[in-house]
Amino acid sequence: MKFYNTAAGKKETFSSESKDLGLYICGPTVYSDTHLGHAKSYVSFDVLKRWLDYRGYEVRHIQNFTDVSDETAIGASKEGIDELEFTRKYESEFLEKMKLLSNTSATKYTRASEFIPQIAEATKKLLDNGEAYPTDEGIFLRIKQEEHGKLLGVNLEDSLAEGTNEVDSGPKESPHDTLLWGPPLEGGKVWKFQGLPAGRPGWHLECTLMSSSELDLPIDIHWGGIDLIYPHHETEIILAEKVGLGNYCDFWMHNGLMEDAEGKLSKSRGERITLEEVFEDCPPAALRFYLLSHHYREFTPYSPEGLLEACQEGERLGINAVDCMIIDPTDPREDDETAPLVSRFEEALDDDLDTPKALDVLRDLDMLAANRLKNEGNLSPISGMYSIFQCVLGVFS
Repeated sequence: MKFYNTAAGKKETFSSESKDLGLYICGPTVYSDTHLGHAKSYVSFDVLKRWLDYRGYEVRHIQNFTDVSDETAIGASKEGIDELEFTRKYESEFLEKMKLLSNTSATKYTRASEFIPQIAEATKKLLDNGEAYPTDEGIFLRIKQEEHGKLLGVNLEDSLAEGTNEVDSGPKESPHDTLLWGPPLEGGKVWKFQGLPAGRPGWHLECTLMSSSELDLPIDIHWGGIDLIYPHHETEIILAEKVGLGNYCDFWMHNGLMEDAEGKLSKSRGERITLEEVFEDCPPAALRFYLLSHHYREFTPYSPEGLLEACQEGERLGINAVDCMIIDPTDPREDDETAPLVSRFEEALDDDLDTPKALDVLRDLDMLAANRLKNEGNLSPISGMYSIFQCVLGVFS
């Protein structure tokens, strides 16, 4: 198997001496409805998880929920309810939408709010050893520019669409510094620990601590959207080093984003298209098919017309699939016509999860299925091949 490793900037062979793997994916900040960007990230990750399972690995999949942030405090304040009550609503909605998309559940979900003592303890440690410093607007981690680049691999300033000062703004000593512990916010919960001012955690430290508490280090694969490379994932690595965790993760994978004709579908531009809206006209299975028809690292174009076409093709391909899958399956590798399809399918997924090529195999399978249905041929290996698609790609579920 070869996957694109962001840390290496190229496809690399992925292998592990152990059949037990630890995978961590950054979860959503739960303050608004689940949207298309979430679908892109988590369907992509789900294929990786399913493929590793198909290849004989036991996967421990950890995913967090960021339920303490500026956005969650603001949202709770607007609705006049407790911050964690506010976030649980969106957490439940997210899980419901992921289930509709046929995504498998995490082995364990963790929440930032459940790791506040660990975040506070790490912050105090960083303060005590001079890696962090207090200001009137929170405690910041000192980061030198040269400490970045383990994922970006290039000059930091040349690689960013926005300046470093745009990230974790405040009275920082350096534009590269990031917030560890911030002041209280209206509508948000406040924590008090000896040695720290009353306040709330920043963003990045939560993932470093949650992942390392639930998985052996180095993490086998850490996943996220490409927009998380900087500052979040770069800072996770730096924090792991500064709190003494050692080698944090060797293999990093990132998915592309959803975009329209103008570029990325940006929440800041008010273009966050919710899955509730999408599902009014497009079944979840069709959206999954549409996402799989684009490579996970691509910036996937969004258009209602494209979704409609995917919906129509998915429904058409499902007709023969349903008729065949009622037959008890046999191993498709033992049939002269389906064995080459298995090989092509496995080659596609082994090559950096190339789902578009895998769907080409599905289209060829559909033609073979139609021929055997028409001529009363042997449908058992066809059923077996459809079962592989169902298992790995989550289609026909």
